[in-house]
Order: sequence, then structure tokens, then C-alpha cells
Amino acid sequence: MSLYEQVPKDLVENLEYRRDLLKWADTPDRQRILWTACKHDILFFINAFCWLYEPRSSRLVGTSSNVIPFRTYDYQDLAFTQMNEVLGDKDIGVEKSRDLGATWMFLTLYFYHWMFNDFSSFGIMSRTADLVDKPGKKDTLMWKLDFLLNGDGGVGGLPGWMKPEVYRTVMLMENKSNGSTFEGASTTEDAFRGGRKKSIAIDEYAAFPSGDDYKSLAAAQHATDSRIFVSTPKGASGAYYDVMHTPSNMLKIVMDWKQHPDRKKGLYTSKDGILDILDSNYNFPESYDFILDGKERSPYYDNECKRPGATPQSIAQELDRDYGGSEYQVFGKELYESAQEDLLQPYCRGILYFDGESFEPDFQETEDGPIKIWCHRDAAGTPVSTGDYVIGCDVAAGLGGSYSSNSVAVVVDNVTGQQVAEFASNTVRPEEFAELVVALCTWFNDAYLIWEHNGAPGGSFTKRVIDIGYPKIFFREVEGRAYRKKTKNPGFFTTDKNKLALLGKMSGAIQSKEYIVRSKPLLEECRQYVYKDGKVVHSRSVKTQDDSSKGQAHGDRVIAAALAWHGSVDRPANTKIDKEEFEQIPYGSMAWRLKKHDELQAAELNDGW
Repeated sequence: MSLYEQVPKDLVENLEYRRDLLKWADTPDRQRILWTACKHDILFFINAFCWLYEPRSSRLVGTSSNVIPFRTYDYQDLAFTQMNEVLGDKDIGVEKSRDLGATWMFLTLYFYHWMFNDFSSFGIMSRTADLVDKPGKKDTLMWKLDFLLNGDGGVGGLPGWMKPEVYRTVMLMENKSNGSTFEGASTTEDAFRGGRKKSIAIDEYAAFPSGDDYKSLAAAQHATDSRIFVSTPKGASGAYYDVMHTPSNMLKIVMDWKQHPDRKKGLYTSKDGILDILDSNYNFPESYDFILDGKERSPYYDNECKRPGATPQSIAQELDRDYGGSEYQVFGKELYESAQEDLLQPYCRGILYFDGESFEPDFQETEDGPIKIWCHRDAAGTPVSTGDYVIGCDVAAGLGGSYSSNSVAVVVDNVTGQQVAEFASNTVRPEEFAELVVALCTWFNDAYLIWEHNGAPGGSFTKRVIDIGYPKIFFREVEGRAYRKKTKNPGFFTTDKNKLALLGKMSGAIQSKEYIVRSKPLLEECRQYVYKDGKVVHSRSVKTQDDSSKGQAHGDRVIAAALAWHGSVDRPANTKIDKEEFEQIPYGSMAWRLKKHDELQAAELNDGW
């Protein structure tokens, strides 16, 4: 049995154990034995010698003191062990519910190495300097390190014989006995530029202002091989979101409220309105008001939901670790999970060349071409399906660079409702994009074209489409109380009001499987649209007022896809067929060719153009 396994976790028993341990360590030899034991067992060191500061009386059980012994839970033991094994060698991402002690954990991990390993240099970052270190402020990260060493008001801290000689100034704490240091910094691209660190921790990373989060990411990458990203989710965008969702060799640790032994007491759930009690040892009051919403809940969770100021969005963020739900998500979590089953790798990718006068298309396959295809093509290379398509476009300035938007074209099969193609680029000027899209429309059997007219890019795109004379285009509508009619104004002009309706219709169609999304980047961008101040916005563009950090991504695929669906509804398919029947007819068979012949004849009879 290890020394750690002998340490009791009960509050009173743990305090008595610590008292007896200090009494035993009454000689330099015995103190050296304990010091060596701590060096070789981080969990023994924490549970026998470290303390926590807890100012909230509601969190204190069995004591009235704000200084309590650090007694790790099982989920913390696992996390400490995993982090300790890779610290200094690889990055660590921590995704957590609120109030599970994650900040104290990474600081204590660093403190352990600062104490027992020579020349261990650590960096600590937060979104402002005052959150890292400010004299007299107990909420700062550096104060917590001071507390681990010295306690507060004579309570807690390490015994005198274990403490090293320390040099302390603002944003710096040096162990003069072994050369180890803590250095604090706020969000800046110049952070830690002057030195290398064993590890750098970035606390509450999702709360960093947009732009600053990516600067911090880059600065830390070149200063250490081991970054610790710690945060509660806050929206489906930003550097923290990207770090936690991009495949990498990073160690990912999840800390959920249901792992906490006190908060999971009375755990229950439901399915189709039927209660399922998961914690059979918990005695609920007879009148307990169970909430049968299908989620895993407990009395702790229910109480948090009922507290003043709690909203579904705040609970999603603080407890459920829901990246999208934490920012009033437009496209819900259920939609995202359901639509993932429809995603496909492109059948091929390529470049669409075209004649500059006739716009006759010539598609050439390439491995990394900007056009992705999700439909079969005939022997001549022309897309084949129902032959009835709609193309929706979002137009950007085409300036290039990491902060500029994409011009996007999304192609939808108007009969099956399936996405069949996608183009995205941030280096194509609006006029050039218009020419490409006209050629794309021609390639897709003279597709119906709809685009966003807003802004100078939309105006330039519109002018070029009109100059070319492409006929199958969307004209804006005017709605009255008893009528709805087309105008002579081409293109779709978005407003705060109709953008919500536009995205809402797309969301409903995806949920009902009328609209099938094939593109993974498109579905990911759906998660980044949120409600804010009564408007629908893209979450990356609202995290800062600094224009220099805006434009990193504006959900351009989503707008193009929503317009494509709006165009499909605006111009119903010429030939409606049963989707299952269509998909069962073998491609190229006689039955398929006859049906295509009938469809084309019907299209010619019913075509209003």
C-alpha cells in the first residue's frame, strides 16, 4: 500500500492524520523522509500537505474555516496522474463543468514541480493581468500559489521546514533553493517571448476576447512543448473551441459535474417521459419534483437550474459543457447530432474552368480543388441526378488572409433536397466569383441562382451576373397583409428579421430530413450561429469590439446553404418524385433513362422560363 492510500479522506480524520504526521516529523532526518516521499508521490503531497481556500460557506462541510485540507476526489486523482505523466512533453486540454476545482488542480500540479524539480519554469496566463496577479486580491492565480506555500492568516500552507527560500514580486515567484519559477502574463502575442517554459497554463481560455485567444495560442506554442488549456465551454468558436475539436496529439481531460461524488447524489434521468432513477441508494422526498426532459439530473443540478438568473443557456455553458448551447444556439444540439449521420466525404474535388465569353464549363478533378462534389457524373463528366438544381451564394470581398471571409456557393438538388456541391474561397473577387458561379449554374443544368445582395461585394456580384445576362435568378419579394409579389430587384437582401426566418427554415428542413447536408465544415459553422441582443449573429464576430480580430469566420457556408434552401422553396422542383423510389432506380439502367426522358419532357412543358 502506497503512502497516499494510507491518507484518510474524511475531514476530521485527515486533519488528525496531518497533525500526527507533523508531530512525527520532529527531526531533520524524518523531515527529509517526508520530503522525499512527497517528491515521489504527488497525490500523497497534495492530500497530506496542501490546502485550499474556499470563501463560500455553502461549500464548507463539517467546518466553518475557509481554509480546508486538499482531499482529492477520484476524478481528480485520475486527472492529476494523467497530467503529471505528460507534463513538459505534450499539450493538455481540460474541458470542465464549472466549480470542479480545475484551476486549483493545475496550479497545484505546477506547485508540486516547482517545489521538487530543479529549474522548472512555468508560465501562467489569463485574459487580463489583474486576474493573474494583483497585490491584495485573493482571486488571482498567483495569490493561489502564494496560498499553497504560506496559507492565509496563519492557517494552511506548508510546514516551515518544507518551505524553500522564495523571491516574490509582481508576476514572478522564484524558488531560490532550486531555481524553479512561476511567471505570470496576460493575453499578448509577446507573452513569454524572452524565455522557454516547462509548461504554460491558460486559464478560462474560452473567455478570452477573440483575437487575443489566437495570439496567446501562438505565443505559448513557441515558448513551451506543454500547454494546459483550461476552460468551461463558451460558444462553438474561438481558439479554445478549435483546440478542443481539432484532431491532435493533445491529452484531453473531461471533468463533468456528474463525476463529483456529492453533486451526483440522486442522479436520475428519463426517456419518453418515464422516470429512471440511476442512484438507487438516494432517498428522494415523496413530493420531489422530477424534471423529465431526458437529461441526466440530480437534486444539485435541479437546484442550480432554479437559482435566480439561471437560464437554459447558462446551465448549458456552466454545467453541461455544451459549446453551442452556451451561446443561445440557433441550430440546436439535436440537429447537429442528427445531421452528422448524413455527412459524406466528397465523391471528388476539382477546379471548374470555363470560357470567358460563353461560360461553357470544363470541370477538372484535383485532389485539393475548391469545389467539392457529392453527386455522380455521366460519361461526359456532367452532374447527374434529377437535373434540377439551386445554387445559393454568400459573397465576400476576396481579399485573402486569415481574417477574411469566404465567398461560398452551395448547390442543392431541388428534388431530393441533398447538398451536391460546395465551393469556398477567400481569394476570389466578387466579379470573378459571379463569373465562376454562372459557369457552375450552367454545369448544373442551368441551375436557379440566389445570392446575398448585401454590401459592396454583393452589389458587384449582382452587377456582373446581370451584365452576363444569366436568366434563372432570384428576384426579391414584397410582402403585404394579403399578397406576396416579386420585384425587379435581383438577389436576396438580408435583415435582422429575415435572417432569423431564413436560418429557422433551414434548421427545420434539416431536422425533418427534407434538407440533407453533406459538408462537415458547413455543419460545424451551423453551430456557430447564436442569438445575441435580439439578433442572429455569428459567434466569432461578437466576442470582441476590436475590428482587427473580426472576420475570422462568418459562417459563410451557412448563409449560402440557407439561401439555396430558400431558393428551392421559392422555385419548387419541376418534377417531384418519391426520393426513395429515385434512389432505388439503378443509375444508367433503362428504367433510369426512361424516367430521365419523362422528367425532361415534363420540365420543358412546365418550365416558366
